[in-house]
Amino acid sequence: MKIIVTDSTYSEDLRQLIRDTAGENTVVFPASSEELAEAADTDVEVIFGSCSEEMLPRLPNLKWIQANSAGMDAFLNPALRESNIMVTNAAGLYGPNVADQGFALLLALTRGIHHFARRQDNHNWDRDIPTPIVELPGCTIGIVGMGGIGGFMASRAKGFDTYVIAVDAYRTDKPEHVDELMPINQLNELMRRSDVVMIACPLTNETQELINAGNLALMKPTAYFINVARGPIVDQNALTDVLRQGKIAGAGLDVTEIEPLEKDSPLWDMENVIISPHVAGVSQRRLPRLVEFFCGNLKKYMADEPLDKVVHKDRGF
Repeated sequence: MKIIVTDSTYSEDLRQLIRDTAGENTVVFPASSEELAEAADTDVEVIFGSCSEEMLPRLPNLKWIQANSAGMDAFLNPALRESNIMVTNAAGLYGPNVADQGFALLLALTRGIHHFARRQDNHNWDRDIPTPIVELPGCTIGIVGMGGIGGFMASRAKGFDTYVIAVDAYRTDKPEHVDELMPINQLNELMRRSDVVMIACPLTNETQELINAGNLALMKPTAYFINVARGPIVDQNALTDVLRQGKIAGAGLDVTEIEPLEKDSPLWDMENVIISPHVAGVSQRRLPRLVEFFCGNLKKYMADEPLDKVVHKDRGF
């Protein structure tokens, strides 16, 4: 059996961990697209990383792809969706990082850190606070999506003594750190009640522009909006409008509808917006955690045992 690892950024220690786990099986680490094309043949049974639609016909015996991402919106090409190839993802592996980024953005907004950071560039000690400083204890935090990332958001929200409500399209068992779990058809209720709305759901056909002008209009004028999931879940024009008009207090965005965010987007210059460039999943533990997870799944695969984080290709996650 041949295993192709498409990400060339793994350290030698991590590569050796994969080799050791694979045992007598062949592991290939292509350093270029040319090497990847050369490695694609009938012996390949497993891919760790990504696989383009163009490459699939060259891999007739491919049985399993371990994705190195949690979101499947850009991963599940039509040919892969229709195939019998099993796909597992990294759902939940980056949950702590992404949840931390969401709260970093939220705390920066509620404590006015973004204003002070801009003044620091000019060595300015001005203590004038242009926006209210907001305490989180006692606030209601609404989380859209109660998967891995949503669960980590909820646990962090409880650490700030907040009341946590959530909606989810599939989950019905209420997690420990959630006070109320509602079906997705209660999204308007969540938007209306929340002091903070945090997006944690995957991007699918069903969640495209799930957040729109209609439900954004339901938010409190003192509420904050945080998106560390996927940009197209939100109607960005509608969000820009409510921010420009001051109908919500502010937004923290790690993702945007088009990435990179267009240089002429009005979001860049809004005082009540903080933007980070889709880096929520990054940390010093990201790659080791991912490789360790793959190796655990590889052991199960070789032992013909059920794998973890199997993607429902029909759902898109």
